[in-house]
Amino acid sequence: MRYLILGGGPAGIAGAKAVRKTDRKAEIVIANAETDPPYLRPLVPDFISGKIDLSALADPQAEDLDKHGIELLGGKRATRVDPDGRRVTFGDGTEEAYDYLLLATGGKPVLPSPLDRHPGAVIPVDSLQDGKRIRERAGRPGPVIVYGPGYVGIEASRALAALGRSVIWIKPDLPRFGYPISGEFEASVLDEVRSRGVRILGGDDIASIREVDEGMFEVRDLQGETIRCSMIAAAVERLPDVDFLKGSGVKVGTGVIVDDRLRTNVPGIFAAGDCAELYDEKTHEVRINFGWRSAIKQGRLAGENMAGGGKRYIRRQEDYLWLLFGTSLQDRAK
Repeated sequence: MRYLILGGGPAGIAGAKAVRKTDRKAEIVIANAETDPPYLRPLVPDFISGKIDLSALADPQAEDLDKHGIELLGGKRATRVDPDGRRVTFGDGTEEAYDYLLLATGGKPVLPSPLDRHPGAVIPVDSLQDGKRIRERAGRPGPVIVYGPGYVGIEASRALAALGRSVIWIKPDLPRFGYPISGEFEASVLDEVRSRGVRILGGDDIASIREVDEGMFEVRDLQGETIRCSMIAAAVERLPDVDFLKGSGVKVGTGVIVDDRLRTNVPGIFAAGDCAELYDEKTHEVRINFGWRSAIKQGRLAGENMAGGGKRYIRRQEDYLWLLFGTSLQDRAK
C-alpha cells in the first residue's frame, strides 16, 4: 500500500508514524508545502524575539522519519486531487499516486481588507519564513503595529516588545473561529502584555494604509488616529487550507468535513488537524479543533484508521485549550 500525506506538521507526521506501526511494509510519503524541515510553528514568536535559535525550532517528531522509512518531500504544495485516478498534482507540475490519502494541510492566514492590498507593509505571523522576514524588518527604525485578535496577537506583541521595539497592538473584536480569550483570564494576560510597554487599541481596526516613505507606512484606525510604522505584523486567524480540493468531490465546509473516524466522504481519503471539520453526532456541533495537541491526536488516529483501524475520535477540551507543550498561555505571556 502507498500512503500519501499532505502536510509536514504535527498531524501529518503523527499520521505517518501511526501507519508505520501498523503496516511495516507500506510506502509512506509526506508532501510538505514548505521548504523548511518540519518545525514547531507555535515557537516562531520565540524565534522572532531571539529567545531561541533555528535549531530549537526543529520538530522532534520528524527527527527519525528516515529511520521509519518515511519519505519527506519539501516544497510540494498540492493543487489538485484526483480521487478516480488516486493521484495528487503539485504546484511544480509533479504528481504522486496513493492508495490512501491523508489531508493534513493545516491552515493559512487570511488577511482582511485593507491589509491584503499592502504586501509591502504587512507580514503574516505564521510560517518560519514569515518569522525570518519579521525579525529582519524589526531591525528598521520606527514603531511596529501588531494586528489581530486572540492568542497570536499576544504572542506577536510579546515577541516584538522583547526586541525593544515600540509596539502598538490593534486588537479587533473576538475572532470568528478558534477559541476567544475572555473574562479575568483575558484581563490578566493583557495586563502582562501592557507591562511590556505594548499599547493596546482594543475593539479597533485598520481603516487604511499608505506608504509615506520607503519602508515607512501610515496607518489610520477607525477612530481617525494616524500611526506611522515600519511594519504591520498580521497576527490574523488561520483558516483551513482546502482550496486545492475544488473539483475533487471531497466535501468541504470551512474545513474538510470528516466523520468521527476522520474519514471524508470520498473512499480512501482522510483528514486531520487544523484542516479537518468534525461533526459531533451527540451535540450536533461542527468544530475545527485548532491546536498542536489536537493535531497530533487526530493525525495518529487517522493514520491508524487508514491502515485498517476503526477507532472513533473523542474530543476533549484539554487537547486544544490554552496549553502549548505543557506551558499555559498565561505563563508564556509573562
